Amino acid sequence: MISICFLIHCSTFHQFSIFLNILFILFQMNFCIVPQASQEDRLHSFKSYSDVAMFHYTVPKEVEQATWQFAAFMDNPICQPRKVYIHLKFGSYPIISTNNRTFLTNMYVTHDDSIIVTATTIYEQNNATIVPIYGPQSGDWFVAAYMSYWNERIQQQGFGHKCQYSIGTIALWSQKDNIESISVGYKMILRTSARESYYKIYIPSGIWNFRLSVWNCTFVLHNLYDIRKPCIEAISLKGRILPIFNYSHPMEFKNLTTNASYTFTEFSPYEDSYYYLLIVSSSVIEFNVKVQVSECPIRLTNKSFMRESTDTALSLNSARELNINEYKWYYKGNNISRSYNKIFYRRNEEHETDNSCMPRHQLVRVKHAETFSATYLLQEKEWLSSRLVLIGSIPVMTQFDILPLIDIGGTLDVSVHLEIDKLPSKQSILVTLCIQKGRIPKLRNHHSCQNGTLSMNLSSLDKHNAKLLIAYPQPDTWYIITYATCYYDGKPVHCHLKEISILLKISTGKCMLFNHNLCGNHGVCQEIQKNILHYATCNCFEGYTGWDCTDVTSPAIFSFMSTIFLIFSNAFFIPAICMTIKRKLYAEGLVYLTTMLISSLYHACDQNGQFCIVKYEILQYSDFFSSILAFWMTLVAMAELSTDFIPLCHIMGVFVITISVQIDRTGLISILIPLLMGVVIPIITHVCRIFRLKKCKKPSQKTLLGLLFAIAGILLYSFIETKENYYYVHSIWHIVMAISLIFLLPLTRSKQTSLRSTSCNVDSASFA
Repeated sequence: MISICFLIHCSTFHQFSIFLNILFILFQMNFCIVPQASQEDRLHSFKSYSDVAMFHYTVPKEVEQATWQFAAFMDNPICQPRKVYIHLKFGSYPIISTNNRTFLTNMYVTHDDSIIVTATTIYEQNNATIVPIYGPQSGDWFVAAYMSYWNERIQQQGFGHKCQYSIGTIALWSQKDNIESISVGYKMILRTSARESYYKIYIPSGIWNFRLSVWNCTFVLHNLYDIRKPCIEAISLKGRILPIFNYSHPMEFKNLTTNASYTFTEFSPYEDSYYYLLIVSSSVIEFNVKVQVSECPIRLTNKSFMRESTDTALSLNSARELNINEYKWYYKGNNISRSYNKIFYRRNEEHETDNSCMPRHQLVRVKHAETFSATYLLQEKEWLSSRLVLIGSIPVMTQFDILPLIDIGGTLDVSVHLEIDKLPSKQSILVTLCIQKGRIPKLRNHHSCQNGTLSMNLSSLDKHNAKLLIAYPQPDTWYIITYATCYYDGKPVHCHLKEISILLKISTGKCMLFNHNLCGNHGVCQEIQKNILHYATCNCFEGYTGWDCTDVTSPAIFSFMSTIFLIFSNAFFIPAICMTIKRKLYAEGLVYLTTMLISSLYHACDQNGQFCIVKYEILQYSDFFSSILAFWMTLVAMAELSTDFIPLCHIMGVFVITISVQIDRTGLISILIPLLMGVVIPIITHVCRIFRLKKCKKPSQKTLLGLLFAIAGILLYSFIETKENYYYVHSIWHIVMAISLIFLLPLTRSKQTSLRSTSCNVDSASFA
């Protein structure tokens, strides 16, 4: 039975709902609808990993095909269409690098097997980007979507239309049910029931290799065409995923006649996993199958067992000098050399283990309180240690588990140190480590690993330390094979040093873990929580970008001077502050002084993140509050009220601004409501004065000039400011608004009162 399951992330736009309804009408099958908790799927231009929209899917086992569909939207037809990049990856979060950004020299990123597609945002959705995957792995799949960066205009929320972009995703798959199991170690006779028949074999942990043999194929139902076709038209075996028959290229698959046989051999199988056998035949057939395994159990390996193995190997060569041609401890292709098997077989008869086993350690995972922080240690009989002892030239295998969702949001750090101060002879030692996820790595020769395997090398001559960083590691069992080779005059020889000690430090942590600084000297590590998804990324300071904040987007002196200009542009408030003191407007002067100081501290924190005296949110709120309060106080001062009403207006402004900024500090409402209420005060006062004195007093040229500066500043702030010119335009905004205060501030309150009294007396006399 084939079932189709949907995972839906709803878009915020009505068009995507219509798009979903059309899909449900087209697929006339039994659907299993699984809603997601998160319905927020906004798109942002990519500046750092925190700008990425992330989706999570759980693909079940035994899926033939999974299909993802993506639709990108914009909320208004006047918006500019944007290109959307979509990364799809199994197991962990995709590694995103734009504009050829670099990585650390010891950071491994080539393991990233993300599928990358693109889409374009449109207003009325009439098509979708479709990504089919045949035979996907079961488990967690992640989708990261973002738009390419552009010089976006900084716009106050609510002032004009700000374009918003969104992406909707659908995942559907067809799943095979009731796959017949093949028992290990027993001969079985199987019969096909369809054109394509699947069978599964469970391979438990501790299996070193296995062989699956297929033979004696016979037709159960005959027809005229059976004579012309092989009994099995195609046969394939894959681990963890279903093999998919390619009808357009059938020659790529092995076929079997009635008298033929075929054997699959897996030397490094996936452990604790299912392998799937595909049989393609146009008729009902029967065939024999048998699975044979070679076990290599995981157990605590002590020094005595390793030393016994080494002594046995050496005793066989005691009569003659041991050299590389007589004693081979390494893999040759996919098989262990005969010398290794003969030596190890005698000793392992006593220990009841397979003749090709090597010492094998399961590392213990020690979880720490900090997020993504765990350490993997070797378990001795009474303690945990990171020291691994190599005896002779015996390879040692260690393995550890990266847990899904818990460990994938950080960085896997594999650090190795060779503990050798002085060798007893003129020999040199080369230690090689081969690292692979999911399967035991294969060795090629004394000092290299097979292609596709991560490798690290240590040398007693010049390299005692090695480090490997893997960002967002995929969950699975990771294997490390470590072995040492001794050289004399450039030739491998028997090691005179019986024990070679290395420190194998394996841990997970946030971000890059580079020189005890998570993001170097130019960024801070930021944790992102989106529903069940939790990961860490570097948030770079201005002028730097890249995965670890090592890419320079602008010269350091340029970024520094721009930030200094932005901060010290607030110094233009000093003339206005001095004027308030001279005119005895002490309340206004205090507000201007506070605005100048808080704005400087806020922009220092906002630009690089490391000069924050308090939390960023506190500085941001204080900056918006004090700036709007400065507007309010200036408007109240321009009204030239009597001293009885001034405190009342000040307190009313504090309450109004506090509430509006708390509702939405970056929205238009936080500025518009206090500004409109503040403008009303001088207007009403001026109108009342006209009706009372029956005389229209024109604004002075000084006031008009101040209003001109204020309007120019508001226009710069609202329409000219972008992300790239932010330093300059926002600095000019500070300067223009500070200068406008000089012209808008009235005379001292004592002179205001005397002038009003004189004016009233003159007007009364004239009226009389």
